[in-house]
Amino acid sequence: MAEHHQHELHAALRQEIVESQKSQADFLKWKLIAGAAVSSVALGVHLPDGKVADSVRSLLCLVPLICAYVDLISLHIMIRIMTIGIFLRRSGDLYENFTFEVREKAASNPFIFEAVALHGSSMVFSALIFLLGWTGSPNASLATWVANGYMIAGLFGVFVTAFSWLFYNSRIEKVLSTSEQVFKTLGLGPRAASSPQTASPRRETSSELR
Repeated sequence: MAEHHQHELHAALRQEIVESQKSQADFLKWKLIAGAAVSSVALGVHLPDGKVADSVRSLLCLVPLICAYVDLISLHIMIRIMTIGIFLRRSGDLYENFTFEVREKAASNPFIFEAVALHGSSMVFSALIFLLGWTGSPNASLATWVANGYMIAGLFGVFVTAFSWLFYNSRIEKVLSTSEQVFKTLGLGPRAASSPQTASPRRETSSELR
């Protein structure tokens, strides 16, 4: 009976991971759509004389804010996925143990491209906006306050992207370092035999980060 209940719990948690991954993919898609929409308005709305109003151009400063918001929501989802994965592995889930062993033996993360797409796109958007402000003001193609706004927004986007990724890693390391103790405290059972018992905490952390 207990084994059947555990199987149902693992199946429900696995489904939760799938749904979370779908939500994360949607957030990434809408980040690109929202960034493109704001950029097209900021660069494409012209006055009767053919010029673009500075107030409209300043809308481009919203792009790093959009990226930062979506990235924070996506990282929250990633933390939830990782927490469920850690629980499943320590509960003896075959797939999670297999994934852990693959990461250990291959010394690489097979899920790295998700993080690259999430944070790489934000870095590119923010860097382009900063460069647009940096190169636009000296040539008088942008008003000074608009160019300064671009540079500030771009730097803000780069900083938030880097900080959020570092904060995400620190939270995952915290979950990893306390998960075994929590399992013992709650009496949820020992780690699966297939998991390395002597792996150092640092090695385990680096191999499990997605």
